[in-house]
Amino acid sequence: MNKTYEELTIYTNNIEFLSDFVFSFEIDAIEEKNDCIVIRSDNSLNNLIFALNELKKRLEDNNINILINHKLEIKENKDWIDEYKQSIKAIAVDNVYIHTTWQEEKEGFINIKIDPALAFGSGHHESTNSCLRLIQKYCKDINSALDVGCGSGILSLLLAKQNIKVDACDTDELAIISTKNNFLLNKLEFNNIWQGSCDKAKNKYDLVIANIIFDVIMIIKQDLINALNKNGILILSGILIQYEERIKSQFLDFILLDEIKQGDWLSLVYRKKDE
Repeated sequence: MNKTYEELTIYTNNIEFLSDFVFSFEIDAIEEKNDCIVIRSDNSLNNLIFALNELKKRLEDNNINILINHKLEIKENKDWIDEYKQSIKAIAVDNVYIHTTWQEEKEGFINIKIDPALAFGSGHHESTNSCLRLIQKYCKDINSALDVGCGSGILSLLLAKQNIKVDACDTDELAIISTKNNFLLNKLEFNNIWQGSCDKAKNKYDLVIANIIFDVIMIIKQDLINALNKNGILILSGILIQYEERIKSQFLDFILLDEIKQGDWLSLVYRKKDE
């Protein structure tokens, strides 16, 4: 064991987006907090810091409002992986219980096991939490679903637990690997999964979920709509409340069924009108 380790704290207003980005690097442990992500590693984090600076520059150039500030510290080593495991809390979202491989299942709940290389936080972020609640509420009479921007696959896993035929996609290859691993971990099967976005979907779905940032939703709006069956349900999440009027103005042709506001985040449920 090295005498010291590096601890990188990333302050952001979009924990989920940054977690997905950081997860694409070989990191020993990632801990999500309210306004930051804490990364600890026995190895140098210089490559990650360089990538964060490049990402920050790219976001600013495209006027995407995601805060990224970071602080690097060198700390005395100890058995911080075990300490980290002890700090992780399982989470219950209505009837769903999300836990790690080192935590026990909870009787009477839909149990979902997640262990993405010690990067745990699925369900804790407000937008994912809202999606989990909305899936449980609107999964009745749903036979097929597409999870756009699947990340670690937490939403796809819940859909599969409801005996729904699930397709998933993500532009990040590491997210695809993570989702596949988590399906194996839970002994579940998906119908199809691919690297890319919903424009590659070959089917139409009763339910389409996009838990991604506002700017990306706007870019792929028509692809999301095209992927919906007649009278299909569309769940949009990962939207900062400051964009509420702008996002709603883009879906006036849809029936707004529901909305959840948690913290700074907005989730919307639409039904495609009968054509």
